[in-house]
Amino acid sequence: MSSLHVDILWELVSFETVTPNGREAIDYCSSFLQARGFVCRDFNFNGVHNLYARFGVFKKNLCFAGHVDVVPPGDGWAVPPFCLTEKNGNFYGRGANDMKGPLAACLAAISDFVNERPNISLSLMLTSDEEVMGGNGTKKLVTELLPQGEEITGCILCESCSPHITSGSYIKIGCRGSLNVDFVSQGAQVHVVNGKILGNHIQRFISFLHEFLNIQLDSGSSEFPASSMEITSIDVANITRNVIPSVATAKINIRFNNLWNFEKLEQFIRERIPKNVTVSFERFENPTICSDQNFIHLISESITKSSGYKPEIGSLGGNSDAIYIKKITNVVEVGSPISGAHIVDEYISAEDLRLLRKIYYDIMVNFENHYR
Repeated sequence: MSSLHVDILWELVSFETVTPNGREAIDYCSSFLQARGFVCRDFNFNGVHNLYARFGVFKKNLCFAGHVDVVPPGDGWAVPPFCLTEKNGNFYGRGANDMKGPLAACLAAISDFVNERPNISLSLMLTSDEEVMGGNGTKKLVTELLPQGEEITGCILCESCSPHITSGSYIKIGCRGSLNVDFVSQGAQVHVVNGKILGNHIQRFISFLHEFLNIQLDSGSSEFPASSMEITSIDVANITRNVIPSVATAKINIRFNNLWNFEKLEQFIRERIPKNVTVSFERFENPTICSDQNFIHLISESITKSSGYKPEIGSLGGNSDAIYIKKITNVVEVGSPISGAHIVDEYISAEDLRLLRKIYYDIMVNFENHYR
């Protein structure tokens, strides 16, 4: 196997594509694909660059998707974050794992496959705002493609999604829903010496939060793990020591499975808040799941051929652009181990990178054989 996947990764990591500054990487991918016969279209939404590229005019169209943007590198790196460094069998650099490594493997596999004059169409959907899901990326790209009648038979999202130590060992077939919850507790502003006499609503608020966060929403469903709640902020904006302020706030995120929807979950919460507490909600997306068992089996079979092991199938982990892509086609996630993502000295192993190239290639071969 050539080193093309490494060469591509070196180029991709060199672009400082902290969200949403992905234009250089998008342009690189577009040039790479155009040189291999793809028709490339750039979609610019409020300064965020996105790409949809297609090879061939066959009805059956296998799409790969992903993002070129990365989180800020932060401090403490032992290597330059935007210069790919190879050390002890690993490749280091911001985005090496999430998800420039899987993308490099995908592009190399596509290059291998189109040289064989395939009888299927291939496409690639890329964005540069996935890390913040700012609404100017895949979400808008999908809404542009839908009215144009672009047909996509199935999609592989090349994400760092595996909870295991090996690439491709996990096929993520769904995303839990996400609901942001803001609580505001209001009470009397009093001097601390009068707290016992006049009451301290902050202490009652903390007790409520403790009780609320220990509620078990469910035990999971056949497709998803249990729903979960995590507090992300609690604040009273108090700079003094001798005053109990009149307002306290808390922010909670709930990741919920398909036993719930927004309306049911919001009503559940409203029924449990004290009289002095108000609540507001920010809806993200309801749960999504890939229900095409034939497509899932095709992916699983391809991974087994490439790796020799049977991948686990599930819906662990966070949200991704799959929640938007699902509106246009069936989508699953196949990629690198998530343990290497977003960390200082982010990395992907040379073996994981090589294996992903083989997996993506075998998926294309299997897809073509299936629809021949």
